[in-house]
Amino acid sequence: SSSLLQRKVRSDPWEGVMVESFEGWNSWLEDAYLLCTPEDPECLKHHYITRTEKDEPQYTVDEEISMMNEQITKSEGFDIDFSLFRCLFNYHLVDPDDYDFLEDETTETNGDFMKRLSQESLKRYNDECGTKFEFHEVVKANFHGSVGYMFLITFQVFDPSDDQEKTFQARIRYTTHYPTEFVFCRPKPNPEVDSDETSKEDVKG
Repeated sequence: SSSLLQRKVRSDPWEGVMVESFEGWNSWLEDAYLLCTPEDPECLKHHYITRTEKDEPQYTVDEEISMMNEQITKSEGFDIDFSLFRCLFNYHLVDPDDYDFLEDETTETNGDFMKRLSQESLKRYNDECGTKFEFHEVVKANFHGSVGYMFLITFQVFDPSDDQEKTFQARIRYTTHYPTEFVFCRPKPNPEVDSDETSKEDVKG
């Protein structure tokens, strides 16, 4: 279990504060901020930080911050190549085999939890849109703190209308203090299409 990760998220200064006083706050895209530099041994405790000082090219901390923000902006936080970074940021990659998010005693792994959230998000999408997409598998999940956890889950579905697999994305806020918020679920946007246009296709939870 990633103790620093949990400590950083749960020490959110907004914890327990009703920040939902304006509409759409949970859809805001959070910028990257630095938690640890490579000199901090805590960085080595995270499964997705694999880059070392021997890997080329070598990036400065400022360059890594810029690169991270570029990837966050381009993909809305869903597609981050963590292999490029030695620093630890507020965006993290979920370890499907660990137990980080559910506080009560459970046998449900992070991977099981992401699957359950994805399935519920897809069910809401199908109910709203009158579609019959079938959940297949979680591809990956990123997250950051957001008075709890904001999950950015990428998963595969099966489309019975054309017998094809398709990629979906779901943005979900989870906290032990309030009901889970299914912020949106959508087919993964085409990178050639402007994000303002694809945002119109998002189905709110």
